[in-house]
Amino acid sequence: MKSFNAPALALGLTLFGATCTALADVKPDPGDYIALPKGTDVVVLYQQNPRGDKVYSGGKKVADDLDLDMTVGVLRLIHFTDFFGTGYTWDPQIVIPFGQQDIGATHTKNSGLGDITFGGTLWTIGDLERNEHLGWSVFFTAPTGSDKNEGFALSNNRWAVDFQVGYIKGLTERITWDVIAEAEFYQDQRSTDAKKDTLLQLHNHLRYNFTQDTYAALTYRHNWGGRETLDGVTLATSRDNGTVGFTVATMVNKQLQVMGQVMHDTSVREGVKIDNSLQFRLAYFY
Repeated sequence: MKSFNAPALALGLTLFGATCTALADVKPDPGDYIALPKGTDVVVLYQQNPRGDKVYSGGKKVADDLDLDMTVGVLRLIHFTDFFGTGYTWDPQIVIPFGQQDIGATHTKNSGLGDITFGGTLWTIGDLERNEHLGWSVFFTAPTGSDKNEGFALSNNRWAVDFQVGYIKGLTERITWDVIAEAEFYQDQRSTDAKKDTLLQLHNHLRYNFTQDTYAALTYRHNWGGRETLDGVTLATSRDNGTVGFTVATMVNKQLQVMGQVMHDTSVREGVKIDNSLQFRLAYFY
């Protein structure tokens, strides 16, 4: 039987509720900033399985036996088209998360629809021949999720706007570098008025393209900020968290891509440390 310190666990669960939404958002994967031909539609289905026990605040471990187990599905619909007659490509899209979360330490379970995200990317460079792409994204997340204020990682009961800029460059015929910078801004939490500072993130993917249809990639992600306060009291300190990952993807045929991914948190200053997160993705292009 697991043992835990009750006050520390209570604090850990409070912090988990304040910071957990980062566990289940759809982060940019290798190749996501490729500008596909106008008229292309993509249906993407993700399954994510984060697992974690340890919770940190201010760099100190405050809970050791959270026993977090999540099963998350995400439906993403994307359409590539011309940007209002300018000749540039953009891709209006919608992201709909859903899933189940179990916290073994408290025997609590949540499930349902998550906060819906919508927006798109505008490419000012989209050169498939030279393998160079530069895209500018804006995404809005609406507080539509189930179990608001219940610590459900898919529902945060506040609006958020996310700005990203992503650059892809073919370094050689087989090696490609993807780098994406991101800043997310938050409305006050609607039921408590808790405030959350801007969260900054940087994503790096180094891909090795075995063929035009198959690649493997190493990923490193880091985020900073996102401090959360309520009436001057700190609920969650600023993050300084790092994650590594490995991805393999291949086109099964001309329209279907399969991707597998494993992620592991290397350092966590604030939030739940994810020991391993498996993700599988199917993308259908038409």
